[in-house]
Amino acid sequence: MGNNDVIISYEQELVRVHLNRPKQRNALNDSIRQKISTLLDELMERPDIRVLLFTGEGESFCSGADLKTTSYPKVEGSWSQRRNRTSTWQRVLEQLDRIPQVTVASMQGFVIGGGALLATACDFRLVADNAILSIPEVAMGIPNVWNGTPLLVREVGLPVARDWVMTAKRVNAEELLKVNWAQRRFQTEQLGKETQGFIEELLEMPAASLAMTRSMFSALARSQSGMQLGWADADLQQWSFTEEEYQQSTMRYLEKLKK
Repeated sequence: MGNNDVIISYEQELVRVHLNRPKQRNALNDSIRQKISTLLDELMERPDIRVLLFTGEGESFCSGADLKTTSYPKVEGSWSQRRNRTSTWQRVLEQLDRIPQVTVASMQGFVIGGGALLATACDFRLVADNAILSIPEVAMGIPNVWNGTPLLVREVGLPVARDWVMTAKRVNAEELLKVNWAQRRFQTEQLGKETQGFIEELLEMPAASLAMTRSMFSALARSQSGMQLGWADADLQQWSFTEEEYQQSTMRYLEKLKK
């Protein structure tokens, strides 16, 4: 399951999920996925915890799925079994949408692929001045899955989401704030301090009204678009993994990152 690839700490009414693979820019693997999923199951029964915060160690928040070790368990077995295993991260984002806690992502540096989608599923997104978001899946020969496209459309609108997903452009902090993907932008060296202040503001709100309001917004979000539209994502992803085009495109993408 990995040792300290993710550090989960409880601070009274706050639980922090700290991605802790700085050498890999906090790339997501299946060990991290399992630990987050277990935590989210626990939080369904923990109304004493009011806020869930995602952070990342080092210079970047998250570089997305780990392309070397893969963020998925080995996909084998019947078609039904493969489909279930391919949708593991999608189910994490569905869990994240259902928990009663307010969810916050505080991000610096690269916010890539699955890391960007994890943040998009949160209620609040705080970014440092040096934050760079990118959704590179199409460039890698993979449709944008994990319910990612509906989530992005919900948060930033169809034209912006289309641009981000279909061109794999790099989006800086200024644009992230302008299109309301990020609600707060801070100087990079002040991100930790400002995030703490933001969390304290949330915790000053009356517990019951904050929890009910969070549930209301989650229900409104589900009624607009989002989780119910990703039913075929597991099939699309499984199909992509079997194609030679995916392997070639991924190698080209990795080579570009080295330049």
